Amino acid sequence: MTKTGFISIRSKILFVLIAMLVSAVGLYLYLASRIFLEDKKLLVYELNQTNVRTLGQEVETDFKRIIDQLEVAAALHRQNAETGADVLSKLVSDDEGFLRIALVDQTADQTLGPNGAPTMQTTVLGTWPKSLELVGKDAAYLDRLRQAIPIPFEKVLKEGVWVRNATLPAGNGDENPAIFTLATRVNDHEIAYGDLKLDSILPSFARNGLAQTYLMDSEGFALADSNPQKVASPTDLKNDPLMASAAQSKLRSELKSYRDGEIEYLGSFFRLDIGHLVVASKIQADEAFAAAQVLWKKSLLYGLIVITAAFMIALFLSHSLTTPIRRMVEATRRIASGDFNVVLPVKTGDELAYLSASFNSMNANLKSSREQIEEYSRDLEKKVAERTVQLEEQNVAIKEAQEALIRTTRLASVGEVAGRAAHEVLNPLTSILTRIEKLQTQLRTEEREDLSLFGEIISAWQKALSEGGQSALLQELSTPSQAKPGKTLLEEDLENLSALAADFGKRQSHRQEDLDFLVKESQRITKIVNGMRQLTRVSGARRVIPAHSALQDAIATMKDVLSKHHITVETRFSEAQPMVQVDPDELLQVMSNLMRNSMQAFQSSAEAAKKITVLTQVISADAGRTLQIRFADNGPGIPPEHQAQIFEPTFTTKSIEEGTGLGLAICRRFLRSYDGEITLERSAPGETVFLIELPEVSERQQASEGTA
Repeated sequence: MTKTGFISIRSKILFVLIAMLVSAVGLYLYLASRIFLEDKKLLVYELNQTNVRTLGQEVETDFKRIIDQLEVAAALHRQNAETGADVLSKLVSDDEGFLRIALVDQTADQTLGPNGAPTMQTTVLGTWPKSLELVGKDAAYLDRLRQAIPIPFEKVLKEGVWVRNATLPAGNGDENPAIFTLATRVNDHEIAYGDLKLDSILPSFARNGLAQTYLMDSEGFALADSNPQKVASPTDLKNDPLMASAAQSKLRSELKSYRDGEIEYLGSFFRLDIGHLVVASKIQADEAFAAAQVLWKKSLLYGLIVITAAFMIALFLSHSLTTPIRRMVEATRRIASGDFNVVLPVKTGDELAYLSASFNSMNANLKSSREQIEEYSRDLEKKVAERTVQLEEQNVAIKEAQEALIRTTRLASVGEVAGRAAHEVLNPLTSILTRIEKLQTQLRTEEREDLSLFGEIISAWQKALSEGGQSALLQELSTPSQAKPGKTLLEEDLENLSALAADFGKRQSHRQEDLDFLVKESQRITKIVNGMRQLTRVSGARRVIPAHSALQDAIATMKDVLSKHHITVETRFSEAQPMVQVDPDELLQVMSNLMRNSMQAFQSSAEAAKKITVLTQVISADAGRTLQIRFADNGPGIPPEHQAQIFEPTFTTKSIEEGTGLGLAICRRFLRSYDGEITLERSAPGETVFLIELPEVSERQQASEGTA
């Protein structure tokens, strides 16, 4: 008997199993490759972003240090040109990479040069022969270098800082040292520049792994690069696609995927706040995804192996299942040809149509079905085990990513703490420098006059003694004084010596007070630095103190600085003597920050009588008594658009040299740790008032503190 459209069970099983396996393996390979490529791309982006930000911050820190040294050199030259060079050579060591520091001044009489531009006068402030000897050059080479790469005077005055790769191309077989020039504006008609070795920043850009990092200077040339040849012969980077994107982007840092010719790159850039410098990092996409391609090929190979193994197993199973059926079909056909004892009904178009006609065929089907289910169970357990391994690997990857995020967060916290420490140390350091300047002035004036008078007396006595002996000395001392009628020269000299002794004792007392002040401010700096190192909460050693005494101490600390800027301080304290529980040093920092902000605001004010007023008032409420401290000045005021942002961290309208924007944010953080608050009560031209509120400590709380 022949059936049309007959399809064997063996063929159906093989077709379904192979189709399912191929579909599953293909879908797995597609999803796995897509997920892995996306994760790899994100990881490369994060690596580039972290790399350029870290390098940018390191370069920015190094260049700010160099700018500070150039400004110090210019200040020393203005104070005393003869001694400034000696002091500069002691302040700046050979290890810091300087070859030469010079000052360029536009002539005051505006004399025009041959090209019609004002003439420039260049003064060399210092040269470091040892550094020049290490690079195998002399001062004449630096002069030739400056002729080859002149400094754009007007551009430096306009932009403030200019950095240029000053490495000259090799000539006559000689290699020139890697040098860069950094110029900064000193004032409206002077700039200071330094020629330095590039050795200080090149190691940071040495190629590490697949990423290529490079730094573009103010003129668009390579200042540092993973490839040293691009630095030795400065490469023009203005046409670099990544640098072109940085020039057009409004963001300081951005991730980019771009093509340079036939090569695709994954890159990132970071713009520095100095001299239009840009740090960039890029990785070839082929190199970055090489591991993904290898993984995809291995996965494809493993998939083919699995499909082949499954096909062999299915072929074996199908053979074991269909052989008995074929035997029964053949027996049924023999029965149909002549044995009528058995009736085999046929209802379907496959082997099951024949098996359904007999109990034996039904038993064979049940047995084969049970074997098929067991095989499916083993295959399912295998897939579950494979998926479990995959999940464990993904969990390990997630944990590694979390640890990397924690390390990045800690680095950001360290950067914030470093900025806070620099801002807080600035206040006591300013007081120390002002007091030292005061001591220097006294040494140059008062003590010089006293020593001159003392020397005149000694010289007169020695002259009389050497010419006529003791009798002549006594006779001369007995003569009447012309400066003080009615007294002898001896009485006049004794009065002068007594006055000198009294002045010396008075200055000795004042000097002791100054030394105590310097020790106290130095201890403040030590405490601030130790507090920053702990990376803990703000509040330090709190104790109950008189509020008015603490305010007087803060005013006394800033007295020298304020007097130097002709600023007077008026205090109007309440009759009550409120007690507050604070850290005295932190409260001193709060008041110092406010006075320093007022002093800097007065610099842009036309007010002749510069004045700061500190008022206190104690108010009562249901929650207890509160001390209100109003800090006011008659400066230009705070613009309305800035008033809502002044307490935000890092917000500032000042230059980098004047502040970091952390001052008021730290003040609020200190006061809130004492359950206090600071707010801007009002601000307008001629009046700015800050309100500080602190809970007053009651007598019962004072007693409990004393008992504790």
